[in-house]
Amino acid sequence: MSVSLEGAVDVHVHTAPDLVERYAFDLDLAREARDAGMRGLVVKSHVVPTVGRVDQVNRALGEDLLYGGVALNAGTGGLNPEAVRIALELGGRIVWLPTAWSANHARQERRAGADSFVGQRLPGPDEELVVARDGSLLEETSEIVDLVAEYGAVLGTGHVGAEEVEAVVAACADRGADVLVNHPFFRATELSIATQESLAEQGATMEYCAYAVDSTEGHSVERVAEAVARVGPERCLLATDYGQVGNSPVDGLAAFARRVVDAGVPASTVRELVRDRPVELFGL
Repeated sequence: MSVSLEGAVDVHVHTAPDLVERYAFDLDLAREARDAGMRGLVVKSHVVPTVGRVDQVNRALGEDLLYGGVALNAGTGGLNPEAVRIALELGGRIVWLPTAWSANHARQERRAGADSFVGQRLPGPDEELVVARDGSLLEETSEIVDLVAEYGAVLGTGHVGAEEVEAVVAACADRGADVLVNHPFFRATELSIATQESLAEQGATMEYCAYAVDSTEGHSVERVAEAVARVGPERCLLATDYGQVGNSPVDGLAAFARRVVDAGVPASTVRELVRDRPVELFGL
């Protein structure tokens, strides 16, 4: 059964320009989404802020369709509250905690023999970033959470480890900041469904991505369906994490939604997961 993309939002897409080849540039993808009737796309880059550049596209289109933010890797100074403040002041909707430069992800990649991730140099052991230790946020992370709460934005957990995610979610719950647990089934950020339930009970939203299903051994849309049932659709959304060459976020979101319906989630619920939940979370 197909699910309409009318009014849908994909909160996790990658576009050109980037350090690796991408499916489309911002403007071309925005036009594709508009033609499909989508409400919006949240553009993510691991290396540069996307806030600002999306404004150029929206001005060219004559409507607000793309939304941006900042990922806290090497290109933005890591856990850099001033970079966060500037991005949010410029209208950024989301701040992603470190991805490839997180200690959690960097160590996994180095163990696998990699020295880069989607074109970005991986940090050495003395450069990798942690956001919490022994259950407590670092001072910089704490300031970032406060900024996200102050500006009414969303904090994405990026690729940090499970214990760090738990500390971040607890802090966000305490300070009234919205938090999105990025692809909790992705190979680098795997969380048990029980852990996801606990995080959702504290107010976090789970982001289930098509790319995680594609790229993570043992993952499946059936696991997504089980998680939605256990976590509760009011604390879940669907996204793609697409933008790789050959992976259209627009076509991909439609296909992913259809697969989740086929896995047993009611079409009406899937419609909420691609439209209502992201619109509510991002205040669109």
